[in-house]
Amino acid sequence: MKKIKNMAFIFTAFLVWTAFIGYGFMNGFLLRSISEDNAESFISATQEKTDNEFVGSFAMVLIENGKISQDFFYSVDKDKPVNENTVFPVASISKWVTSFGVMKLVEDGKLDLDKPIDDYLTRWHLPKSEFDNKKVTVRNLLSHSSGLIDDLGYDGFAPNETIQTIEESLTKAADAGSSDGVAIVGYEPNSKYMYSGAGYTILQLVIEEVSGKSFQEYITQTVFEPLKMENSTFEYPESSNTQLAQVYKVDGTTRQMNKFTALAAAGLYTTTEDLSKFLIANVSENNILSQETIQSMSKPESFINNTKVYGLGPHLYSQDDIKSNIIGHDGSGNDAINTAARIDLKSKSGIIILETGNWNIASSIADEWIFLKAGIADYVVMQRNKIYILTLLIIGYILIIAVSIFIIRKNK
Repeated sequence: MKKIKNMAFIFTAFLVWTAFIGYGFMNGFLLRSISEDNAESFISATQEKTDNEFVGSFAMVLIENGKISQDFFYSVDKDKPVNENTVFPVASISKWVTSFGVMKLVEDGKLDLDKPIDDYLTRWHLPKSEFDNKKVTVRNLLSHSSGLIDDLGYDGFAPNETIQTIEESLTKAADAGSSDGVAIVGYEPNSKYMYSGAGYTILQLVIEEVSGKSFQEYITQTVFEPLKMENSTFEYPESSNTQLAQVYKVDGTTRQMNKFTALAAAGLYTTTEDLSKFLIANVSENNILSQETIQSMSKPESFINNTKVYGLGPHLYSQDDIKSNIIGHDGSGNDAINTAARIDLKSKSGIIILETGNWNIASSIADEWIFLKAGIADYVVMQRNKIYILTLLIIGYILIIAVSIFIIRKNK
């Protein structure tokens, strides 16, 4: 009888310990950060990570209390160093910057977030589908809930290639990669989240139609000039005065930067210096958008199950955490560009990483930063902690067995 009780005790202890470790793993409180919670330690951890993985060109900035606190730059080619004024292609971070331009038109009363998008268009219209195109609005184009099923990431065009017009690209994008590249409504608008590059190309067209200016001219006057983003452009940077980052592929070879029709979705070229000004504008008074508008952009508009995914332009990272309100965007693709930008609207801390030559190091470091600052753990943090958590689990089992043997012997 005693043996059965002893076995039951050990089994119960195993179950409780396993449940505790599992809960701590899933909720993040047992996971370890890659560094201490200070800029110097995080920079050091980042440098160690870049030393252990191939990265061609790399630029990182940390923001604390609404100001740049630390930076870190690296180039595999010592003859082409990277600094705060080095211009990188930033892929889908373009969408977040574009959303500022869109919301400026909303603030000025020239765009209505909930008016049918086709009402603003003359040069191109959504193709007929089994769904009601009049339900497609600026609001759900910004938040990837429009019903568009293009799944476009856009590969762009080589410098010597002729790019499409916006209308041609929306009809059938030539740089669609694995996607069909057709901007068509394929599910009920505003019913769920589905990422759409074409949605932002439509917003690019809307900006041109409503403002009467080219997209580049409008964003330059509305966003770049007010924020003094002097090295940012949506035009392919051909000037000899521009300090361009070397674009590396994952195999270490280099290529020229691509150019884009889909400027709003993927065509921004910028620097950490300029992008810092943009992030800081989200947490301070600026001469583009009111803080009320910026706060509204951070409210959830689309969801995956019950997880908050997108606001009116930025991706949402804080989920249900009440201590933070982290927004931002990532960019990736084109073998191999990866960029990440995050800002916490509450603490006014942020991070920017621009790099070439690695598919995901910028995004993974930014996710590590979120865990360090807000305790929000995602796949990257969990994967890094798997061996540590397994070690804790095994140590606990050993201690349970050791204590049980001690108690049994003492009772005898």
